Amino acid sequence: MTLTIDDVSNWHPEKLGDAGEHAHTLSTGLDGVIGKGITDTKALEDNKTWSGTAGQAANARMDTEKSRASKVGTELLALETAFTQQVQGLQEAKDRVLRLRSDAINQKPPFEVSPDGTVSAAQRIGAIRKAEGEGRGGSEVAIVSEELEAARRQWELANALRDAEQAANTARTKVSEAVTKLQTVFNDLGDPNLGVTQTSSTSTAPAAVTNSSTSNTSKPNYGSSNHSGSNGSGSPSSSLYSGSTGSSAPTGAKPTGDMAKWIEDAKKALIAMGYDPKDIDENAIALIIQHESAGDPYAENRWDSNWVAGHPSKGLMQTIDSTFNAYKAPGHDDIWNPVDNIIAGVRYSIDTYGSLGNVPGVAAVNSGGAYRGY
Repeated sequence: MTLTIDDVSNWHPEKLGDAGEHAHTLSTGLDGVIGKGITDTKALEDNKTWSGTAGQAANARMDTEKSRASKVGTELLALETAFTQQVQGLQEAKDRVLRLRSDAINQKPPFEVSPDGTVSAAQRIGAIRKAEGEGRGGSEVAIVSEELEAARRQWELANALRDAEQAANTARTKVSEAVTKLQTVFNDLGDPNLGVTQTSSTSTAPAAVTNSSTSNTSKPNYGSSNHSGSNGSGSPSSSLYSGSTGSSAPTGAKPTGDMAKWIEDAKKALIAMGYDPKDIDENAIALIIQHESAGDPYAENRWDSNWVAGHPSKGLMQTIDSTFNAYKAPGHDDIWNPVDNIIAGVRYSIDTYGSLGNVPGVAAVNSGGAYRGY
């Protein structure tokens, strides 16, 4: 055992919560800066200050930068979650260790507790021997009892220190993983002042001027779309979706039914697969669908880097093909089927963020902010 009681007493788990809030503030600030940049660039074109091909390319470039910045924002929120999810476990582990120590040393006479968790009944046994010298008997039985009690308390402290060490290791691992992912996407942005390109293969060329014949060598984005699927006002722009020239969406009649029924059917299928019903938050699913596709089963995003790379986001929850294929359920193989799409999107969300409530857009809206793509 390397962790001591003194080590645990010096813990300040609440500072992890403070760090989580700071990560959230950074994510919100980044969102605001990118949003303002998109609005200002669009205004230049609307006002004819910068129009034509150049204006279109500038707007397309800002959309690309939104997608890139969204990855950083997503990882900042993941870092926030990594911080805040560890606070309770660390605090409980600390409280248990200190409670056991306090209970031991506050006995009269006290047990002695060493920093490493060793518990001694020497003072209590000394009191028994003193009583024996004054003519009171039964000392041997009492001494054995005190030694057993000291051993029991030592065993409890050893377990508490072990659990505290595990909690600390878990916190360290989770935060380290989140920091590594954040550092990776941050490094991928490159340095615009020096003209250094990003290290990942995601294209930063404006979508409006990208050569459509460029081979698709980029790694698919395993988020659904990394955008809100909207035109900036919170509601999807129909020109971005199915019906545009070259759409791969089916041309026949769209599936009948309403969103609530599709979500209900998807939830039943997920429960049958072993998912806990309480983890399938219908309101969160509906929120994602509304912002990603406006409830259109044949929605197809036609503006972001996924589209440029040749794997557009599709369907109610805007999954790309590789994500859908990785998370689809047996017998639910049609990305354009609303129930099948919801199942894959929910499984991806839970696997990636731990819960539907932790999906960046859902978390942002629930905290009073603007929706962001996942």
